[in-house]
Amino acid sequence: MAEGKLPLYHIYCDESRQTADRYMVIGGIISSAENVHRFDDAMALYRDSQNMHAELKWTKVSNQKLAEYRSLIDLFFTFTRAMHFKSMVLESGQIDYKTYHRGDRELGFYKFIYQMLLHQFGPYTKEDTRYLVILDRRTSSYKLSALYTILNRGLRKKYNFKRDVITKIEDRDSKKCNALQVVDVLIGAVGYHWNGCHTRTNAKRGKVLLAEYIAQKVGLVSLAQETPRRKKEFSIWHFKLRQKKTP
Repeated sequence: MAEGKLPLYHIYCDESRQTADRYMVIGGIISSAENVHRFDDAMALYRDSQNMHAELKWTKVSNQKLAEYRSLIDLFFTFTRAMHFKSMVLESGQIDYKTYHRGDRELGFYKFIYQMLLHQFGPYTKEDTRYLVILDRRTSSYKLSALYTILNRGLRKKYNFKRDVITKIEDRDSKKCNALQVVDVLIGAVGYHWNGCHTRTNAKRGKVLLAEYIAQKVGLVSLAQETPRRKKEFSIWHFKLRQKKTP
């Protein structure tokens, strides 16, 4: 079959709490292009019915908008057989940029994106399928073409592929992308629990309740835990950083 006729899947990726808190979260959604279109249609109806036409973000979750964000989560979970959420949690303070990333924070960040894509989404890739990776747009001097080359190389090696399955890596403005907005809300909730924000005296009730609601949806007591590998639809992976050996 010609490459252009192979099934196409989209992988949407974003990050949360990169420097502000102890734990950083990188997460994403994988879905067939066909189901992405269906999700966008459902989101259009959601936005009209809930009067939620602005960008959806974890930082915007409030007591006043709790019901609307719960409805968003309900909508996403009607698609979980077709859209799977994966995340990777790592401890920001343990990142040794000097030793492992040439002192370059942007290089380090994209190396973690690579690990996320290779290990969390890699097991879902197939040689007879094409994948488009979409990252949230950010100001960076890093060339996505480098990530494209390294990721395809890593997938070939790890899964014995004979061809490059990633057809393109691009960035998009999250304001114009429903899937990236949902990723932002989900990884925001994961980071909220891992960083213990829900236990603080100034915790926002809306965020506390929404994070609890998401945990209940996936059968977890808290989002501040790793999930078993059998959890296909919603996965949290605690990535253990390599530490510099002391003499």
